[in-house]
Amino acid sequence: MMDAIVQFLRNFLCCIKDLELFPDSFLWDPLVIFGYYKAPNPVSKTRPLEVAIALTQFYAFVSVTLAGFRLIKQSGMRKLKRLGKLQSFDKGDSLADKIVTESLTKESAEARRSIFVGINVASIGIAFFWLVGNSLHVTETNWIGGLPGLIHALTVMEIALVPLLCYMVIDAREMFAKAKRMVDFAALLRKSRGKLASVGGQDIINSETYSWIVAGGWSPYWNASVSPFEKKPNEIEQQKAFNEEVAKVKTTMDRLLAKDIDSDEKEVKILRGALNNTAEQLEDDAFTVRMEGYREIFYFFANFVAFYGYMLGILVYYFDDEENQHDHVRSLKFGMSHQDADWHGNFAGDFMWTIEPIVILGSPSLIGWLKPRKKAKSD
Repeated sequence: MMDAIVQFLRNFLCCIKDLELFPDSFLWDPLVIFGYYKAPNPVSKTRPLEVAIALTQFYAFVSVTLAGFRLIKQSGMRKLKRLGKLQSFDKGDSLADKIVTESLTKESAEARRSIFVGINVASIGIAFFWLVGNSLHVTETNWIGGLPGLIHALTVMEIALVPLLCYMVIDAREMFAKAKRMVDFAALLRKSRGKLASVGGQDIINSETYSWIVAGGWSPYWNASVSPFEKKPNEIEQQKAFNEEVAKVKTTMDRLLAKDIDSDEKEVKILRGALNNTAEQLEDDAFTVRMEGYREIFYFFANFVAFYGYMLGILVYYFDDEENQHDHVRSLKFGMSHQDADWHGNFAGDFMWTIEPIVILGSPSLIGWLKPRKKAKSD
């Protein structure tokens, strides 16, 4: 939440700077800060508004960079190493083994993705260092590479943002597909009347559907990231924990798929009775997942506009000869002059990244408000 709040403040302040709002206020007077402290030129030209922007950019430099390295190490490399060890354990051919194996495979793919995403996120975070320098007018010198250093940093950010944009589209499609799977599975549960064996039994159970029918969901310990402070278990402890998880899955599935129920098997009846309530919950959750898919589409749209807008600043830097520019360059700028393209592109990026954290913070409440209300059951 803090990251979203700081992102909003950072880009809202950037919008104020772009539009030159409140020109007569203290925000634009460098003497408010440097009237009492002599700073080297050109840092002494920094206005309070730019100092505030620099502070929020420095927060992004630290937090985004650390988030990227956490994805690489904790959610990626360390997790992948643990999953590799678990996948090497002997497994049988039972449904429980199939569910666990599928879960391990999915989490391994997710860990590999985390490494790749983490590299891109860390690259964006590190590039924020040059944005801090730009806000403090340091890029007017050659201390950190000057203007070329800033352009190179922006270029790195743009390149790193491309795969993240692709993943936004992929995630949105997966959310829509998952919502449909949830609705279809809920229909099967209603049809089963609490007896999974009557609607396909083992054929309809996988790691995903298993997590839906288990009360409270199923989140095995190997789904979590591996903290650097976590005590490394020995092989015997890992094997024991793994066998316990498999046994728990097997016990649950044996009870849910049992064809005959003895009158004394109260726990089996409770489990099957819970399936009837699971169908209704799945339909509610499917609506939430579908709305999250639409939200992911908005994230893609907002970030693509920001990507394109900030790209224009790089474009006019490298193709600075406005008199002899190629038609493709002119088209990319929508026919605008270099100055107009740079300003409009920068403002579009700042504005979109101002709206995005508002959606991040407000969407859970909005989705909850939009969710269809359950009708009260009459006696």
